[in-house]
Amino acid sequence: MKKSVLITACIVLLFYGCAEKQKVITGGQLLQVVSPVKAEPSNPKDFEAKIPESSMIRSSLISFSKTYQRVYSDSDVTSMAAGKDMIAVLKPDEIGFTIASCPGLYLKHTYENVRVYGLEAVIYNSSHVDVYSATECASVGTYPRMLNGSVEIVPNYIIEWAGSQAALRNSYNGDELYFGDTGLLIKAAGYINGAPVLLQENGYLLTYDKNIKAFTLTGQIPSGYNEIYHSEGRFYGTLKDNKKFFVLDNDTVKISDNTDCTASPHSVSGLCGTTLITDSEMYHDLPIKDNFASTSTTFITLDKSNIQIYYLETVWQRFLSMNYELPKACISGKTLYYKSFSGNMYQNINGKETKISVIPKKCSHQNIMLNYGEFYCSGKKCGKFAVPVKNNTDAVMYRRIEDNTIYYYFDKLK
Repeated sequence: MKKSVLITACIVLLFYGCAEKQKVITGGQLLQVVSPVKAEPSNPKDFEAKIPESSMIRSSLISFSKTYQRVYSDSDVTSMAAGKDMIAVLKPDEIGFTIASCPGLYLKHTYENVRVYGLEAVIYNSSHVDVYSATECASVGTYPRMLNGSVEIVPNYIIEWAGSQAALRNSYNGDELYFGDTGLLIKAAGYINGAPVLLQENGYLLTYDKNIKAFTLTGQIPSGYNEIYHSEGRFYGTLKDNKKFFVLDNDTVKISDNTDCTASPHSVSGLCGTTLITDSEMYHDLPIKDNFASTSTTFITLDKSNIQIYYLETVWQRFLSMNYELPKACISGKTLYYKSFSGNMYQNINGKETKISVIPKKCSHQNIMLNYGEFYCSGKKCGKFAVPVKNNTDAVMYRRIEDNTIYYYFDKLK
């Protein structure tokens, strides 16, 4: 990611009137994201310290992989949103927050989508918008829809737009401040320099002027984007050129080197293959589905109605497989071939192991054996498979490393 100038964000003080509290969901699992209690990670070095006494472990294949630790999962999720300060998860009958004082609230009606800004959320369906404060742990107002289109919440305001039409209301008292046609298709809406903005398809930025109660042209951004969204004061998306991920932070544009990316509608983040790009970091080999979001510490996937939240920190995790087979090698020509624990296939030439896609059909298994981590072909060493790391009178422990996984297996001596 290209470096950018740090922009100091305006701090908006929000004051709320009295609101009737709704029933709070107790024991909210989303609290795990706020106050993480991580499972004690496994450590391969600790495992190698001595031969395990368990006969079950000695008969199994033990593997250690660097994985992203899942901290929350749920089903029947309708929508999600992630901002700098919290995650909101919407279900048919409740909304959950990653706020210790407000893990969630039960809903009186069914809503379809959720958006967040700071510690506020708006949930909406085709007829109503409902504004929630996680600070107050209550709804601060339910209002009828002004337009049947998209919705965004920004400090003090709710923006709605459909086609070239836009509407604006005060998020605390519901006062309708603007309703009109801007003349061009609106692609996104957000909040820049302390005011609501609309982004039109040609890149024009329209900013709300509260003195004249109208949106006026204040600037233009490059229109060469493939998709564009807004979250917490920043527009972001992917470019038409190679679908690179970009973030627009006031007048600074940051563009990734990665290509063929997809932007998340739910947070400032992009997915390029299995690489997650935020506005400041990159994370590799993530188990992300198409519907995803991220914060500075977590990433979120939503597959159909099932949501998973993971820490953006990898830890070693241990797995045990009781049904495994040692590789059966074969020789074709002067080359040794075998399939390993991971399912990957390898060729071994003069001790150098290389991953391959296919083992030759004409490959002889005769006079090949695996002994003490080495392959022997007709009694001579012809390739190393694993390293013996520990032994006693009962067993020998072997270690094999493939990609980001460490495998251990055992030879029983008694």
